[in-house]
Amino acid sequence: MVLLLVLSACDPARRVPAGRHLLVRSKVEVKDKRVEKDELASLMKQRPNKRILGLRFYLAMYNLPSPERLARRKAHRAERTARTNARRAQQGKPPKEAGRTFGEWLREVVGEPPVVLDSTLTARTVTQMRMYLLREGFFKGEVTDSVAHRGRRARLRYHVIPGEPHRLRHIRFSVDDPSIEDYLTKTWDGSRLRSGARFDADDLEAERDRVTGVLRELGYIYFHRDLVSFDADTAAGDHQVDVMMRLTRPMADRDAGLRGSREGTIHHIGQVTIDATGSFAGRSALPVDTLVREGYTFLYQGNKPRYRPQALLSTVYFHPGDRYQASMADRTFRRLTNLRVFDRVDMLYDTVGTGARDVVNCTMRLTPAKQQGFTVEGFGTNRGGFLGTSISLAYRHRNVFRNMGSLQAQVTLGLEAQQSITGQETGTGETSTAVGRDVLFNTVEIGPELTLRFPRPFVPARWFTKSAAPRTTWTALYNYQRRPDYNRTLARTSLGLEWTESPRATVGIFPVDLNIIRIPFLTQAFRTYLQQANDPVLTDSYTDHLIIGARAFYTLNTQGTAKGRDVVFLRTTLETSGNLLSGVAGLLGWERTTDTSGNSFHTIDGVRFAQFVKLDADLRYYRRLHEKSQLVFRAAAGVGVPFGNLGVLPFESSFFVGGANGLRAWRARSVGPGSYAAPLVAYDRIGEVRIEANAEYRFKLVGFFEMGLFVDAGNIWYLKEDPQRPGSGIDSDLLSDLAIGVGAGLRLNFDFFLVRFDLGFQTKDPALPSGERWIFERTREERALSDLANLNLGIGYPF
Repeated sequence: MVLLLVLSACDPARRVPAGRHLLVRSKVEVKDKRVEKDELASLMKQRPNKRILGLRFYLAMYNLPSPERLARRKAHRAERTARTNARRAQQGKPPKEAGRTFGEWLREVVGEPPVVLDSTLTARTVTQMRMYLLREGFFKGEVTDSVAHRGRRARLRYHVIPGEPHRLRHIRFSVDDPSIEDYLTKTWDGSRLRSGARFDADDLEAERDRVTGVLRELGYIYFHRDLVSFDADTAAGDHQVDVMMRLTRPMADRDAGLRGSREGTIHHIGQVTIDATGSFAGRSALPVDTLVREGYTFLYQGNKPRYRPQALLSTVYFHPGDRYQASMADRTFRRLTNLRVFDRVDMLYDTVGTGARDVVNCTMRLTPAKQQGFTVEGFGTNRGGFLGTSISLAYRHRNVFRNMGSLQAQVTLGLEAQQSITGQETGTGETSTAVGRDVLFNTVEIGPELTLRFPRPFVPARWFTKSAAPRTTWTALYNYQRRPDYNRTLARTSLGLEWTESPRATVGIFPVDLNIIRIPFLTQAFRTYLQQANDPVLTDSYTDHLIIGARAFYTLNTQGTAKGRDVVFLRTTLETSGNLLSGVAGLLGWERTTDTSGNSFHTIDGVRFAQFVKLDADLRYYRRLHEKSQLVFRAAAGVGVPFGNLGVLPFESSFFVGGANGLRAWRARSVGPGSYAAPLVAYDRIGEVRIEANAEYRFKLVGFFEMGLFVDAGNIWYLKEDPQRPGSGIDSDLLSDLAIGVGAGLRLNFDFFLVRFDLGFQTKDPALPSGERWIFERTREERALSDLANLNLGIGYPF
């Protein structure tokens, strides 16, 4: 920040040639809301130099080195390199390229040359804006420009006056194929062209795509959008336009191999051949055999096909004899691609050998991907000064049981330094008053995990449409944790279905979700701590329990389908546990167990099971500002309601805030609940309600370096205030209970993964007394940055 401020104080126009002007502002002025100002601004051929926080960082980097000094050094280095290469040539060695100095790197790689006002580009921009107005129906619109000079700087304005738009009067079409004309008449309700609507060239393009889609869906396999044209007649009347849409009868496309077809022929599917051998790509020279199933022809090598025919058929959405439909062909292509089993999917059509002019054969060439592989990943963490490391070894098989399902077996080992809640004993029974005094790591976590995914449901397939692409996921894992105060084990298995509700939405239901949590070891000091705390919530969090339930989720993601700059992501999850089991236990009269506090509950094999309902939602909005910058907003909220059998939300299902992906100014589980001021060394903070909001500005610096500026706010609460935790209940004064942090982060984006260093600062701490919560309300000694800062190391963006 200091560097940016110092550089911004220098004259940004000092490298601008004499008699020229640095463009410092370029603005579009239009008062008519019917015209998109952002669309007009995107047409500008010149924009001022990019800024970071209002400062011209890249221009400052360009101006920093002296060009005369760089030129002298470059010439000297070129002479020296030439002499060196002459000697290398005599020795038979290849020439050596001249390197680049730091100043050249700063100027040529990091820096950005000054944007000098160019009247030619300004005139081109005016022309482009006038053409835009014509496309939008403002045939008599006016665009002018004006420049204000101040010293060696220039401010450019474009003045846009759209005027009255032209509107559609009559819409007709001319087609030389009666069958096509009849069908267009029947499907006209789907058109965006309407009499009285403003003329818009985008609507004409949309109509061209609609007609092309309709006809390709009818079976005109070689119809393309260039066969649709429009004539616009502006002499129809005052600000009125008559539109004539013309369709040319499709011809056979010889380049695609559709030889011998008549004009305007509707095609049907003939033979369908599925070739997943890879022999066409030269990967195998083994002989190819043929297998026919349900009318489809499969090519394979060896004793049996690499992929089971029935598994492949579940991904194909058309049959021999069907009329060709582009949507079914596209859906088949996407389904096969999304399996990630094949490196490449090609669908070829040909009439050769069909014996009929209206029949096409389809050959699907599936290039197999590498079936098996190992990956090793290592991570480092820094949670409030406590260091940690982990390593993960994973094995993956992409075609398990020849069903195109994937199997992943993974083992993760983690080591971390954590401070004991009691500050007296470690999980091994050794006494230690401070982390790291005797050992570097005092927390161990190890866990194997097995995941199986199949592109078919485990329930009858007739329950779903084929386009839903149902798939099954089964997971089993075991996790062992040895912490300073206790040991914990977790065994989990889940079985569920996921399917595609629409191109943007995915639904998942997991009717089986079983978790067995055991606490086999507690240090004596921690046992004493729990007894003295006399806190049922805390005690139940460190007892054996079961989570037997189900969960469902709904995900909406407009990425890849949204037009423009905006992307919306929404995920909602509903989880329930123990409610059905508790009802059955009551009906069957299961024996109840009573604890020392007088609470009675049902058990399974002596272990208490949790009973709750939990709802969670996560909403994100991505706004692309420019090619290399983005604004991201996130809002997350959730509530969990525990019922009688356990009385509290299990630790694993409770809410928390803080950490690398949430409230980054605090360590994970170190905030809340509410305004409760916990002891300096305390257990993990959890709650039954969570509210969190984040805003982040992301932009690219140079090369693979990126930066982010963020604001985080949030907290957790209990539905009812816990007498042991004053201020922990949720009430109407939510704003005063919100913890707020700000910060900045450096990101290293290597495309295939991103490493993130986010430094957050506590701006408002709700645990402090009223009048001392904001950082500016505290004394200098109370707001030491070392105590308010938290460094997060993460992989990938936080959201």
